[in-house]
Amino acid sequence: MVVPAADTVIDAARRGGDAELSYIVPGKARPVLILSDPPASHHREVTALRLLRLSKLVPDDRQRVRAQQDELLFHLAPDRFELPEESAAMVTALVRLHEDAIGTTPALGRLDDGEMRIVGERLIRFYGLDIRLLLERQIRELAARHEARGPSR
Repeated sequence: MVVPAADTVIDAARRGGDAELSYIVPGKARPVLILSDPPASHHREVTALRLLRLSKLVPDDRQRVRAQQDELLFHLAPDRFELPEESAAMVTALVRLHEDAIGTTPALGRLDDGEMRIVGERLIRFYGLDIRLLLERQIRELAARHEARGPSR
């Protein structure tokens, strides 16, 4: 069914019609940096960042990305990642992917713990996430575990 405007579909859904739609759109398979494992829940989605080919940037910008001086682009070293081109993960391009949309090819590379922390910090800053309550809870849990162990000798 072709509808002239989104209002037509929205009105139909409000009157009790089916709100689920199917679309036929062109798409491209692209590599992504997966940040999370699929949860055991029914959603079966992962969080990922889209990648940008460095060849799309001017030489000065490429060098800034390689030196990790661009907060919004995390460089993926070509000797560690089996990508078709040198790339960077775009902090501004956070996406959710259903696990069925992820190919069966083994991982083409993996970030170490320090790199994941850097990406996480950049995401927190860019999206303006308030993590103060989370940090406070973790500090309280650490303090409670420390107290439970008793005085140190």
